[in-house]
Amino acid sequence: MDGLSGYFKNLSWVSLADAAILILFLISVTVFFFRKKNYRVGLFFVLFSLIFVGIDVCVSLFELKALYFTREIFRFLAIIFIASSAVVYQSDLKLLFAKFGGQAEENVYAKLHNSRNEDDLRYASGEIVKACQDLAKNNIGALIVVCPTIISSNMLDTGIRLNGVLSAPLLESIFNPHSPLHDGAVIIKNNMVLAAGCFLPLSQNPSISKDLGTRHRAAIGITEESDVLTIVVSEETGIISLVQNGEIKRYMTGEKLMDALDDAFGITDISRRKTRNFGVGGRR
Repeated sequence: MDGLSGYFKNLSWVSLADAAILILFLISVTVFFFRKKNYRVGLFFVLFSLIFVGIDVCVSLFELKALYFTREIFRFLAIIFIASSAVVYQSDLKLLFAKFGGQAEENVYAKLHNSRNEDDLRYASGEIVKACQDLAKNNIGALIVVCPTIISSNMLDTGIRLNGVLSAPLLESIFNPHSPLHDGAVIIKNNMVLAAGCFLPLSQNPSISKDLGTRHRAAIGITEESDVLTIVVSEETGIISLVQNGEIKRYMTGEKLMDALDDAFGITDISRRKTRNFGVGGRR
């Protein structure tokens, strides 16, 4: 016991701070992988971290010089692993830094015209549904992100800012195959199209079906990181899919899609029943 207390007496505040920073970093990275639902990589990193910390403690605390070379090898492997992860998950890291560094969501024009009036929101829901149904009939691919809360300006900057009032013709023109913006995502907040042609992070979840393409992976990826709802129209099959919290629902009908959008916009059940009497767009 006296020998063990002697080891601890040799510890400095620098060593303790270094160990604390290392542990916090390892916890953060592990949580990141588990949030991405990449459990295999997460478990591998947990095992790697435990071995690395154990070797580091043995070398620093008990002065086991025989493990010094092994510790340096693990440090080198850790640097390679972190650098590789930064390359693979660069879009996710960009979003993470955006959450800490950017609070602006849309410019002054969007804030002046961004309506929370339930009539405008019901009309916006109807226009989104109409556009998705028209695009699906013509087998035109689409990726739409609906933001019930704020969206980082960094994500908007990956595309072209539009700040236009939402309408079905606008969405259909954006996703027209001849449009330069058709490959990216459209970002919608309330009754406004904030930006188009935006780049979204791809989900790394290995359980996603191989039948789903890049649009679907991007739709799932953004919902794993942000409180948003995404709609995907398949270019190959015309199937309309809805994604929330990393979970995808396929073969969405117009009514089911309308209900999901109403919930995202916070439209009440009473207003929803009124809308059914007015039609899909909410206007006579």
